[in-house]
Amino acid sequence: MDIKVQHSKLGTILLGVAALVLGVIVFTNPQNATVALTLTVGWVLAILGVMTLLNALTRWSVIFTQLDLYFGILELLFGVIIINSPAFFVAWVFVLLGIYVIITGCSALFSANALRALGVEHSGGAVVAAVLTIVLGVLVLVSPFATAGLTMMICGGSLVYTGVVTIISGLGMKRDDK
Repeated sequence: MDIKVQHSKLGTILLGVAALVLGVIVFTNPQNATVALTLTVGWVLAILGVMTLLNALTRWSVIFTQLDLYFGILELLFGVIIINSPAFFVAWVFVLLGIYVIITGCSALFSANALRALGVEHSGGAVVAAVLTIVLGVLVLVSPFATAGLTMMICGGSLVYTGVVTIISGLGMKRDDK
């Protein structure tokens, strides 16, 4: 069975324009974009929590109702916490990311030192890469908001690129047949 997906020329161009506009907004205002994305996640969790709680209260099953009740409370709680302090949540995520990168760098440094102890040639490059990874982790840990802003700027640049490529692709398409 062949499934054929068709994109209209106008739809492709509009998708490209939307990606381009969103990319410019995210790239030029990364802090607000980060907060908006975090608030969106918070609202989704809160709404999902309410829906899960309603589901738990409207149907009866000994095991599933209790699970739904606990998950609903947990989702609602996390959603409300994220909505009330999105900046804290962003900082918390990037602090955890920084810790993870530092641990990864330390692991790579131990591996690089083991390679050097075994006499493997050119293991110095692995040591340098591991030290750079640790330094990157410390930078992320020390400045989580700058890291979040940089991440959003990279995402914005990606959206701009995607938008331009999609617009060019749409302009190159044959005219829609009706």
